[in-house]
Amino acid sequence: MSRTIKIPKKLSKKSLNLIFNIFLLIYLIFGFYLSINTGISTDEFIEQTNWKLSKDAIKNFFGLNNHGYSNLYSYEWKFHGVGHHYFSQVYLSFISLFIHIDKYSEDVSNILINHSFIFLIYFFSGIFSKKIVEFVIEDKLFSNIFLIFYLLYPYLLGHGFYNPKDIPFLFIWILSSYISIKIFLKLYEKKEISILNILVLSLTTGILLSIRISGILIILQYFIIFIITCNAIEKTFYEIIKSYFYKIILFFFLTLLVTFSLYPVLWNNPLLVLDSINQMRNIPYGVCTLTFGKCMDALNLPSSYIFIWLFFKLPILALIGLLLFPFVEKKIFTKSRNQIILGSIMLSTISIIFLLILLEVNLYDELRHIMFLVPLILISTYSIIYLFSKKITLYIGMLSITIFLIQNFNMYPYQYTWFNLFGNFVNINNNFELDYWGVSGRNIAKKINTNTEINKINDKCIYVSPKHIVEPFINNNYNCVKPYFSIYPKSSEKFVLVKYTRNIRRENPSGCKLIFVEEYNLNFVKKNLKMGEVYICN
Repeated sequence: MSRTIKIPKKLSKKSLNLIFNIFLLIYLIFGFYLSINTGISTDEFIEQTNWKLSKDAIKNFFGLNNHGYSNLYSYEWKFHGVGHHYFSQVYLSFISLFIHIDKYSEDVSNILINHSFIFLIYFFSGIFSKKIVEFVIEDKLFSNIFLIFYLLYPYLLGHGFYNPKDIPFLFIWILSSYISIKIFLKLYEKKEISILNILVLSLTTGILLSIRISGILIILQYFIIFIITCNAIEKTFYEIIKSYFYKIILFFFLTLLVTFSLYPVLWNNPLLVLDSINQMRNIPYGVCTLTFGKCMDALNLPSSYIFIWLFFKLPILALIGLLLFPFVEKKIFTKSRNQIILGSIMLSTISIIFLLILLEVNLYDELRHIMFLVPLILISTYSIIYLFSKKITLYIGMLSITIFLIQNFNMYPYQYTWFNLFGNFVNINNNFELDYWGVSGRNIAKKINTNTEINKINDKCIYVSPKHIVEPFINNNYNCVKPYFSIYPKSSEKFVLVKYTRNIRRENPSGCKLIFVEEYNLNFVKKNLKMGEVYICN
């Protein structure tokens, strides 16, 4: 059903490339600015603390202080990987020569500037996703359309502005996928796989595991592409293992070396990696994610959890691609290259999802912990639609890009709370988790600063948890910002209460009056999504 798309004479390939490059330049400029001007999420100070403690532990390891490891070991989140921080710190050291946000403390300034680093690596995740798509469809024009679609997809773009851990993890996963595909295509084409190829893949895989120990799942993806490649070249698993035995051993050795080198909490005792895996399986206690009206416990999730969130978070293009798969299955897999690339990506995605369900892995905050699967799904489904019909791909792609542009302007900085068009058929406020990152804190603080009713209160305190989502952006008239839970069981003075997402579902103390709601309109219907609420309480 695929037909050739004719490019109008006025739009030559050279002109299209120029337009595309201008788009990327404008995108980078605006993205850099917007990322720095978003709020601070709930996890960012945790990430910053984790890096500081890890850095002190490194100094302790080399005898430069005496308490680095004891401080790190006593920290609740000590097993959070810090592999990405080595690179972000280099970036911050460089960019700080040109940019410093003087009105904030150094810690706050660094967090906000680091948003631009997160945005840049999100951008590069799109570049490498596009390269994988181009392996399959071998069409530069449609690969570029995919990249624009990917970069404007509100859900991922929102995370790309400030998500300090999941976006670096996603990027390294995509980069490792790209490198592994290139290596196995070399095997298929009977080309030499160099030691450098093994070294680069080991490096990216080790970095992945040092960011989050669940990166071990990418070994399953490598195994699947290995098996498919063996079948494509009509050699047995044993024959390939025998031919590349030393390089395979070298890969695992170097991967472990890189992982442990970037994971300082393990330097004194490598066996703590087992505790790391165990902790990730059993925390957080008591956290649940509002999903289709039910608060689903992270440690006791139903098998429907992942599928519900994918259904409402994936763009319509991806869902159409899944529906079209049976019609192009034979066409896709007649080429051995497509079996190696698309077959491995699709089978890996399905296998990882079912493995997570089978092992009852704790997940929370909707899809953030499996966000690395979303680009793989987009790569697969976009390729499926292209192989079904170029014309349909063009129409759906351009329509999606247009809608995404409008939504991104309408939603900023809440793109990560985006829902697809099926969200119009449910009450999202009552059925789904929204601002679990607390990014609304910056906008809420600005409105508190200018609210006349709040400003009439003398010696007022603002209560919010965690307080760092609001405190840096409150003006000097408010010198009292306290954790939300410190108001219980009661307070006899007037105070300002800030609530968002999970806190919105908690009951207010007596005598609270709603002052304003932080919200935005989703899609093109009058359906405001509530990010936060601000009260005056007696």
